[in-house]
Amino acid sequence: MPFDGLFAAAVAAELNRTLTDARIHKIQQPDARTLLLHCRQPGHNWRLLISAEPGCARVHLTETQPPNPPHPPAFCMLLRKYLEPARILHVSTVGLDRIVRIVCEAVDGAGRRARLVLIAELTGRHSNIILVEEATGRILDALQRTAPQERARRALVPGATYEPPPVPPKRDPRRMGQAEVVRLLELQPAPQPVTRTIADLFDGFGPFAAREVLLRAGLDPEVDHGRLAPSDRERVASALLELAAAATEGRFQPVLVRDEAGTPVEFWAFPPLQAAARVEQCASPSAAAAAYYNHRLATLAFQREKQRLERLVAAARARLARKADNLRADLKDAERAEEYRLYGELLTANLHRVARGSSVTLPNYYAGEQPIDIPLDPSLSPAENAQRYFKRYAKARAARIAVQGQLDATLAELAYLDQVALHLDMADSLAGLAEIEAELQSAGIATERTPPTASPLRSAAAESRDAAKPLEARTTGGARVLIGRNNRQNERLTLRTARPDDIWLHVKDLPGAHVILQPQGEATDADLREAAQLAAYFSKARDSSNVAVDWTRVRNVRKPKGARPGMVIYDHHRTVYVSPDAQTVKALLAMSRR
Repeated sequence: MPFDGLFAAAVAAELNRTLTDARIHKIQQPDARTLLLHCRQPGHNWRLLISAEPGCARVHLTETQPPNPPHPPAFCMLLRKYLEPARILHVSTVGLDRIVRIVCEAVDGAGRRARLVLIAELTGRHSNIILVEEATGRILDALQRTAPQERARRALVPGATYEPPPVPPKRDPRRMGQAEVVRLLELQPAPQPVTRTIADLFDGFGPFAAREVLLRAGLDPEVDHGRLAPSDRERVASALLELAAAATEGRFQPVLVRDEAGTPVEFWAFPPLQAAARVEQCASPSAAAAAYYNHRLATLAFQREKQRLERLVAAARARLARKADNLRADLKDAERAEEYRLYGELLTANLHRVARGSSVTLPNYYAGEQPIDIPLDPSLSPAENAQRYFKRYAKARAARIAVQGQLDATLAELAYLDQVALHLDMADSLAGLAEIEAELQSAGIATERTPPTASPLRSAAAESRDAAKPLEARTTGGARVLIGRNNRQNERLTLRTARPDDIWLHVKDLPGAHVILQPQGEATDADLREAAQLAAYFSKARDSSNVAVDWTRVRNVRKPKGARPGMVIYDHHRTVYVSPDAQTVKALLAMSRR
């Protein structure tokens, strides 16, 4: 993700061309580290996104409108005070560093014009956004304040004098000649890789750009100084200065790199030689950055929400597992009911032979006079001990029925959570997670977050109409196959969408998707086997072989009263054994899109 000094310079050049003389008419802060400046020019509105998020620090124009919190944070309110409305005068970078300066002309409380600078420091985990008075260098405020007493590298508090972030001294290659670059390369220690030397010496060139310099010089990016000939250093210096000259003259060629699946994986200010996949020319640096970060942030949000729901389900499952263990222990104790009854009957039949004490040995008439030791309570009479055992028998018998019912319900809940965990594992979009979260909320396992806008799943569910649709495939014979993506979809698919004569398939005795086969006429053996392949693949047995898949007519499938979504029982079924294959499944899914 090379949002390096070269790319920052490309973005700054674009913003300087586009936003000079634009008015800032609205400022929003969608999250703790991101600002959105709405800028207006005659005939056009722009959205300028500035983020200090570690790992995603960036500045670029965007067309998206992220959800806005109901109450603006303090830093957003301060920016509104000073910069609404303000006119953008100039946008630039500090050398080739990742520091973007947006110089604005505003009007202070006394009606005087004042020049303010909004500084975006895009420096990794120390990224920050600071508002400074240009004339005095006084900090008005910072997104992330840093007080001196916190052993900070510098003070970033209102009233302090702004100091640039402390960075190792580097040279600006735009102001250097070939001989000077070669001399610097010669002075470096031999064991050090050349890419590290370039990144350490020259402003704007990070590891990605350093590798690009070596590739453009026709050298191995892993080469070190010990293997670098004088002619090689000349070629490295030429390649480096060529990129620096292109940045100086504004000859940027922003690109987006996609993998074989079309997913954005990289971007840069120039077409990179180290890109192994498809390189796509972009209209502007902002377009390249926006395309990359929109996908990256969506992926991060998906992973974050998926992990949150997985932790929620795992915690609920752990609680139910402990409850089931306790109920099994109670059931084991309750299963002694017949033993208590036997003790009571033997004591009642032998009261004349029993004296007070801690135990007594009596013949067991039910086991051929085999002697049996019966524990006694010395404080009770023999008759009272007999009554005590009859009471324990009645209690244990009643408990056995109740505990067994609770255990059955707990095991059903565990089976339901196993189904949810499987669908979470197979989920591939925020919209799919949104349906699972709504299902967990309905089941009382998850609570709705406050405020609701805090959840990215809410907007994902609202925006995607495909969230409620099951997967669709086609067999080689042309039969339609529908596959549920979560328990709610499973229930709708089986009990509402499917016709009584359709064929219902599900992996045997394991969590899995409901699969509906809708053949054209009578289903063939090939249709059944391919539908069974899909049922086995979208189940917990995905990585197994010779998987048992049950199938029956939909009319034979029903939901027990009070059962969780997607939990059904069925009869009149038959079983087919298949080994799921990913390539076959992909081909069957692709057939539905033809």
